[in-house]
Amino acid sequence: MKVKHYIALALAASLAGMALTYWYMKTRSSAVKPLAVMETRPAIPSLIATARPAMRVFTLRVPWIGTVEPQALVELTALVAGRVEVIETEDQARIGKGKLVARLAGPQAEGQRAKLAAEVESLTSQLDFARQTVERLKQSLKAQLSTKDQVAAAQDSQVKLQTQLREARLNLETFEKQVCISAPMSGTFTNRRISVGQNVSAGQVVGEIIDASHLRIVASIFPPQGIQLQGKEVTIRLDENQTLTGLVRSVLPQASGTGSVMVWIEGAQIDTQLRPGQTVGGSMVVEVRPETLAVPESAMVYDSEEHPYVIVNKNGVYETRSVQPGLIKDGWIEILSGLEQNQSIVTIGAYELFYRQFNEQFKVED
Repeated sequence: MKVKHYIALALAASLAGMALTYWYMKTRSSAVKPLAVMETRPAIPSLIATARPAMRVFTLRVPWIGTVEPQALVELTALVAGRVEVIETEDQARIGKGKLVARLAGPQAEGQRAKLAAEVESLTSQLDFARQTVERLKQSLKAQLSTKDQVAAAQDSQVKLQTQLREARLNLETFEKQVCISAPMSGTFTNRRISVGQNVSAGQVVGEIIDASHLRIVASIFPPQGIQLQGKEVTIRLDENQTLTGLVRSVLPQASGTGSVMVWIEGAQIDTQLRPGQTVGGSMVVEVRPETLAVPESAMVYDSEEHPYVIVNKNGVYETRSVQPGLIKDGWIEILSGLEQNQSIVTIGAYELFYRQFNEQFKVED
């Protein structure tokens, strides 16, 4: 009897264990099931947002590029042929008006000087002899040994010699000045093209004098048709963080080889912060358009051929409207035509509406 009792107890324990295992597995499966459902649930679709166009200010800027140059520049030329004897002013040095830059000498200069000096000496001797002749004829006229016509002819020759002597002396003085190459204005001597001992010919450029304190930018720009450029303010960009300003002082009558308009840009900041020869660029405000109809960039859609559209909500019906966009600024697009201010446009989900079936994919905000 005891053996049968133990067998019954073992069977009961086994059945209880199986029941407990079944309950545990069922409970665990039901606990995990909601998580699995959450993982396979489709994402909540995005909402379509609408708004009315805004009125904004748009500024039309046109880029330009140019080179800094002095407003005043004079080329120094050798007025006579000669050899450079001395250079008094170093390249890139400041120089005052009338100060000596270089002096010429050498066989050519000395030969010309000797020729002019000999002419002066010869005319001086001839003039002395002419004066003596006039005095002698005047004395003879008193003794009736000469005539008045003879005296008058001698005096006429004397006057001619006096004129020739003045011209000869002036030529000699001019030559002495010409062998000295001097600065015609105050400024900076630059682009020196001569050295001591070099032979130069008459008319040869030996250097330049520039006024580095008064500069301008010779800029090239392609403005829209009908825009008045003179007096426009320009921005000069030196780097990402530094800009200068200037004004268009003059529009040059001749276009560049590329067809661009050439202008002179001047200003106090240009004089103090730029250097001749520097290449700079920037932009010019050529037009300001106040209170212009505009839409966010997210509201604009383009088809496969890049034609622009907006989606208009008309009494709950979404319609595609072709528009003409203009300038873009700070995330807004100027609308030139195709839209009115009182119309409601889609600002979020415009591309989805344009390329997908709206009823299957989206719901509209209340």
